[in-house]
Amino acid sequence: MNEHAREWIVTVGVQDIDRLDEIVAALESAGLCVDRVLGTLGQITGHTPAEDARDAATARASFAAVTGISSVDAVQRFGVAPPDEDVQ
Repeated sequence: MNEHAREWIVTVGVQDIDRLDEIVAALESAGLCVDRVLGTLGQITGHTPAEDARDAATARASFAAVTGISSVDAVQRFGVAPPDEDVQ
């Protein structure tokens, strides 16, 4: 995956887990490149490519508009500087 791609975690409502395949197809049509489907958890992870010109709010809204989605969250990455760096 490109380092500038935006990663997403999409959660499916409990009542719609039996429609997971249909929801995955709808998310792909909305522009999500699906990486994993975690059926037991009702979660779908994926990314939007760097060349996707939509901003995060627009992408989130298009994924959230899919019937059966309860939440859409952008993945947050955090890091700590190496121990020998001046800033800690």
